[in-house]
Amino acid sequence: MDIPEERISGVITALTQGTKQDQQSALEDYFLPNAYFIHPFCRVPSFGNIRLPFAPYTINSRWLVQLIYQWYRMLSPNVELAIDSTSFDKNNNLLYVTIRQAFTLWFVPFNLWRANVKLVTVLELEHLPVSGDDFAIERARLYFIKGQEDHYQTSEFVKFIAPWGASLIWIAWQLLATLVCAVCTVIFRPVTSFRERVVSTHGSKASKRH
Repeated sequence: MDIPEERISGVITALTQGTKQDQQSALEDYFLPNAYFIHPFCRVPSFGNIRLPFAPYTINSRWLVQLIYQWYRMLSPNVELAIDSTSFDKNNNLLYVTIRQAFTLWFVPFNLWRANVKLVTVLELEHLPVSGDDFAIERARLYFIKGQEDHYQTSEFVKFIAPWGASLIWIAWQLLATLVCAVCTVIFRPVTSFRERVVSTHGSKASKRH
């Protein structure tokens, strides 16, 4: 990718809404062979080419990522997805993508199982030299995806497991935890204030001795 924040939309579309061939092309063109993948449900550690014993096949971590995306498309052939924003941290080679998607299972009728979720995907990129007839400069440099990590709020993640309002239970728990924090802060404020005064007094005495 020459301009990651502009090109990544097409890559994500190919992986999540494209055919098997579209997925394979996107992975081979933009992902490094040892690319890693981290998701709440699965993880692919980074590893290079490994020759399978007793078989004429060589696999790497990108191949496993491809199988994950193929299974994703098998489960939800009509996934709806929209990219809200992209941001590229060039100093750290990190591309942030905010995504909304509607995930449905093909074998559940009438979209009864539908997970409308939001997430932030963080792509670690590597800037590598390339050469070939497609480039005017003999040794141009392009960005390739070294790894992908998908981040979901817990309230979003549980929608995959139980989409029928389970996230509301977690939101209620979060609100309860906020209430407990507020009440405990008010109740224990005198104790906190006393402790701060004691620490401040000891600190002042120590500084005067020096």
